[in-house]
Amino acid sequence: MRSRVDKGPKHSRAISKEIGERLHTFLKEEPELTGSFRTQIDRLRELEEQSSSIIPAAEPRGKRRC
Repeated sequence: MRSRVDKGPKHSRAISKEIGERLHTFLKEEPELTGSFRTQIDRLRELEEQSSSIIPAAEPRGKRRC
């Protein structure tokens, strides 16, 4: 069993920040998609922009239904 190492708040924040930055960089990049899959994703985004939400509070202010 590993023994616990007390790093202190300053080092803990620095480590957390570094992990967050690396995750952000990793998750920001989109993987390469096949042409067909990319077309389907783009179409889904178009349809999503055109449709209204089923949750009125989640819609942008100018897009709410009466």
